[in-house]
Amino acid sequence: MSDVVKVFTPIKRVPTVIGKSQNGQKLPFGPYTLPQVGGGMAGLLLTGIGTMTLPANPAVTFLIGTAVTVLVVFASGLVPYTGVRLSSRIWWIGRLLVVRRPVSASGMPIGTDSAEQTTFIEESIVLLLPDARGA
Repeated sequence: MSDVVKVFTPIKRVPTVIGKSQNGQKLPFGPYTLPQVGGGMAGLLLTGIGTMTLPANPAVTFLIGTAVTVLVVFASGLVPYTGVRLSSRIWWIGRLLVVRRPVSASGMPIGTDSAEQTTFIEESIVLLLPDARGA
């Protein structure tokens, strides 16, 4: 008699990209992911508001705002799509910049004795743990 075996692999997030305009032409330097489009829209909105309200020269303000917006869109395109949410990644990197002490991504406290107990496990390795009810 045969048994059905199901093997589940981790699903990688596939980015939704915008690569063409409504008339079918390719976007310059595209395709763009949704975070890139959102960052570009927010940057251009802030640039427009700053151009109209700041007391500096509007042309200089517009050029600086546009340059910063281009850098934000380019930098957000460098963020890889993994199973980690973008907001979690931003909080984690922000904590690394603000809290100047050793941190661990797993939440385990890092101390002098933690190096002896910590082991790096690749995602391709299957880890079998004993049942806690048997102990």
